[in-house]
Amino acid sequence: MKIIQVTDVHLGRLREIRYGANLNERLDHCIDHINQRHSDATLCIFTGDLTDDGEADSYADLKAALSRLAVPYRLLPGN
Repeated sequence: MKIIQVTDVHLGRLREIRYGANLNERLDHCIDHINQRHSDATLCIFTGDLTDDGEADSYADLKAALSRLAVPYRLLPGN
């Protein structure tokens, strides 16, 4: 069984630079990588801080990004 864990996404507003990077773009690249190289995974678990500010828009962006994921996923927010 293959399980992927992605942690502390800290998603912010679209096109916003946080910690020196566009975290929305980074998540998109992560999802592309999983889809291209690990589509045989049983599950992908997203843990830790899923958004940086906890705003509804950030969670909506997260939901939109994860809709492209080819493998089943679960969210386990928190520290």
